[in-house]
Amino acid sequence: MLKLVFKLLILSAFFIPDDNFELLNKLKDNKNWKLVDIKTDSIRVYEKQIADMDLKALKVEKIINFNPDLILETVMDINKYPEIMSNSDITSSIIGQRNNMIYAYNHFPVPFPFIEDRHYIFRIKKISSTEINWSLVDYLEVKSTLRLKTIIDNNSSAIYLDYGAGLWEINPLTENLTQVSYALYMDSGGSLSYNLNDLFTSQSILNLYQSVLDESNERSKQ
Repeated sequence: MLKLVFKLLILSAFFIPDDNFELLNKLKDNKNWKLVDIKTDSIRVYEKQIADMDLKALKVEKIINFNPDLILETVMDINKYPEIMSNSDITSSIIGQRNNMIYAYNHFPVPFPFIEDRHYIFRIKKISSTEINWSLVDYLEVKSTLRLKTIIDNNSSAIYLDYGAGLWEINPLTENLTQVSYALYMDSGGSLSYNLNDLFTSQSILNLYQSVLDESNERSKQ
């Protein structure tokens, strides 16, 4: 009986509701996104103020002319993130899968002196042929699941992030052109000021987005 209860407690950890799912709904809402920059590579950058949040959500988008399926394929290729982003300092690995969701782990250095690295566990799922979303796993859920807790404990010097979500979407425009967007809200935690937090998040989203586009484009040529 005790073994059964223990197994149920472990399984229940994967079904604990949290605010990160609510974040996804806010990111999906197309209202109130404001264009703040257009990069030289035609990437458009948007911001959105979310009620009761200190930081702003970010969204980047661009129109591409190659197979958009490769975008989603690259995003789901989590184990290759360090290679895709040309950053061997990043740790990225798949932990397991449950209910069609992949659980994965990221550990990355912060590019500011005297500030701790960040790490997090996230759920990611390909919702459809045009959408992928992910959300961070709450620390309480991590602590209640031995395997997840062990991963975090092995990197105890880094700050664990548990409030954030992201959304990849592809929107076909013509037979050959597709709009690819990535929206993100993440609190980088720790002692970062609001300005540094925004800077760190904006750099992260742009680096990942551009890396995914570049890798997908290269795969389209193979």
